[in-house]
Amino acid sequence: MQDLEIYDCHIHLMPDHPDGPEIFRSKAKEAGISGGIIFSMPPGSNLLWEGAEPMHWKGRIAHVLDFCSKLENFYPFLRLDPTEPDAVEQVEYAKNAGIKGFKVICNRYMPVEGLTASRKMAELDMPVLFHSGILWDGGEVSTNFNRPANFECMLEVPRLRFALAHVSWPWTDECTALFGKFANTHIVKKDAAVMYIDSSPGAADFYREDIFKQLVLNRYGIEDKLLFGIDRSADAYDVRWAKFVIESDRRIFEHLQEQYDNYEGYMWEGLEKLSTEDRNPFRKTFRNAVKKNILEFLNGRQ
Repeated sequence: MQDLEIYDCHIHLMPDHPDGPEIFRSKAKEAGISGGIIFSMPPGSNLLWEGAEPMHWKGRIAHVLDFCSKLENFYPFLRLDPTEPDAVEQVEYAKNAGIKGFKVICNRYMPVEGLTASRKMAELDMPVLFHSGILWDGGEVSTNFNRPANFECMLEVPRLRFALAHVSWPWTDECTALFGKFANTHIVKKDAAVMYIDSSPGAADFYREDIFKQLVLNRYGIEDKLLFGIDRSADAYDVRWAKFVIESDRRIFEHLQEQYDNYEGYMWEGLEKLSTEDRNPFRKTFRNAVKKNILEFLNGRQ
């Protein structure tokens, strides 16, 4: 798995970071990242704007579009508060401007409160990546909004492609179970929302082996729905951290493939005719997560 082209699905732009796209391009290349998703500056209600004048959402759209226009294979997302009165207008404007999708952090509201905007995203065939799990946000009381079970409401939005970031750490079991429910629902409702999981830390390296093991061995189809991410800022990209996450995850998936080559388990029935790698597809999951699944999340399965 050493020769893979690697995309990063979780890259921020922040108000207080100075690096431009040329510096980011150089750092990404050094880290081994050749594409990915870049989120705009956050909405004005975000605490990161304290002490500074927030950008209007049209300015944030223009900024991330300009940043990505100087790069190849990096796709612009708008950071959106879907509860704002003009959220649907923002979604429509973003689509027409060239934005490829949305990033949402439910820091003061439940996911269900933003379903009108989510329905517009589905109508326009645009994906959304939600923060999920504990939120380091400067002290706001926000954690309950971001538990993975709260995103079950996306079942009410047909054809939506959405992802939960960080495997919802520390509620990774709940995230895995929710992923299984969406996968099962899609068997009987072909237009049901499709759930992806963004593996960016979140969970520290010593948690990740167990997380990836449960995601794959539950056999809910995570090999086609896991997105690889780093969670750092494009305008202050951390090369050392990016290299660490890439190599750590690569080692974990390789180790798990070797460890579970002959594992049968509870859900073995019907799998005996598959190749070993397809029965317990750890290598395949990592290989798909670093590019293929990210492109399918962006564009839908063709």
